[in-house]
Amino acid sequence: MSVKSPASACKPIVAQKWSSVYWRGALLRSIRLALLLLFACLLAFVLLSLSPLDPLIHYLGGNLLAVSDAQRTQMIRELGLDTGLWQQITSYFSALLSGDMGQSLVFRQGVSEVIAERLPLSLLLMALSWGLALLLGYGLGLLCAITEGSFCDRWLRRFAWLLSSIPSFWLAMIMISLFSVTLAWTPVCCAAPLGLSFTEQSLGSMLLHLALPLTVLTLSQLSTLVLHTREKVLDLYHSEYVGYAQSHGKGRLAIFKKHIFANSLKPAIVLHFASFAELFGGSILAETVFNFPGLGSALIKAGLGNDAPLLMGITLFSALFVFCGNLAAELISARLQRGRLSGGSTHAAGVQA
Repeated sequence: MSVKSPASACKPIVAQKWSSVYWRGALLRSIRLALLLLFACLLAFVLLSLSPLDPLIHYLGGNLLAVSDAQRTQMIRELGLDTGLWQQITSYFSALLSGDMGQSLVFRQGVSEVIAERLPLSLLLMALSWGLALLLGYGLGLLCAITEGSFCDRWLRRFAWLLSSIPSFWLAMIMISLFSVTLAWTPVCCAAPLGLSFTEQSLGSMLLHLALPLTVLTLSQLSTLVLHTREKVLDLYHSEYVGYAQSHGKGRLAIFKKHIFANSLKPAIVLHFASFAELFGGSILAETVFNFPGLGSALIKAGLGNDAPLLMGITLFSALFVFCGNLAAELISARLQRGRLSGGSTHAAGVQA
């Protein structure tokens, strides 16, 4: 008769425990997402109701004299501006559940169409900047840790602190003044030359129009990653197991591959996923300054024009976007914790055997 080892006996228990935790966590996350979207919409409606801006004035281009009193009353009724706040909220959610996100007052088209047109450019800009910030932030933080106390370490840390204190919109204006106006290397604004869409231009023109917004959005995310990675790598190098490996003659490269790289990169990825709110906020400022036709600039126009349907639609997307980033960070962190617990249980069982 075969006898199972204590290590193998621990594995089903650990798997069963984490399976129940997974399904309970999935239910809680679904409830949390629904509440997040609900409260985000309610807050946006309340803020719009307190706004002094008149959406009808923006809808008519500021020319109220172009319509009669009867036409103005009819337009207010058609736009749903003659109802109370609670009735507007209930009407919006009932239409949303049927798949209707409403009509944008600023762009004079469906909210879903506006989001579908502008979402790809925003996602492209945010995805490229997110990836570049992760690569540069982790690499520079690792360089700081490896050269601890050196000239390179001191100046990279000062550069990171400087970036963290500079507002992204001010950095964007400095970039435009230097590279677009003074040096004339890049376009001043927009995602393509006048008369062309983003996909109709050449690859070189795409890169030139993306250069400044991408640089600003990447730099705005860099400082946290650099400083966090530096401290994490230094903590790992000063840990007991790294000291144990060094005492047994392990080389610096072997120690880095086995103990430093994965254990410092994964926390950096978790931190970077958790910063999706800052990423979306930075994209709003970058798109506004560079007149980049993404969701960020549309959100600003919707706010200034008191465009409730479009503002609600982008608010829902931004809340979902931030939730997905936090969820990814939470799942990766839980997976790392699960690996530690499973490894610890197996190790303990092996020692007892």
